[in-house]
Amino acid sequence: MPYEPVTGPAYVAAFTPVANIAVGEETPWGVGAELARLRPGTGTATYGWQDAEAGGVPALIENMLDTAADRRIVAVVRDVHRHPWMADALDALLAARPETVVVEMGVPQAPPVGALHIATHGAARVCGRAAAEVIVGIGAGDHPGD
Repeated sequence: MPYEPVTGPAYVAAFTPVANIAVGEETPWGVGAELARLRPGTGTATYGWQDAEAGGVPALIENMLDTAADRRIVAVVRDVHRHPWMADALDALLAARPETVVVEMGVPQAPPVGALHIATHGAARVCGRAAAEVIVGIGAGDHPGD
């Protein structure tokens, strides 16, 4: 089935691993801000291993689904292959909402999953912008002023 771009507000679920010394906690990453710029009303929430451990993956996913309501979900992960909690949560989310878009902003080692799988090979702001543009269907030459 061909991918249908996100045309309205989305819900960005950012699965956040513990930052390493090279990245640090202060480095912004993700697609939430860029997607909200393109699709006003987009909301973002951050989930970490503590959230998965506190109530379990089923409770975490239930919270995501309740918060997302009828909005398309964009799951943002970083190095999902290195974090079992993240892989389990992503699998459960995709089982509940197979139309979820997955953006891998780390090193893509896990097989591609989701209605659309974008591997940015990095988490710089420009990577988030490029991913957000793909999610909403902006292609090369579609930018204002091009």
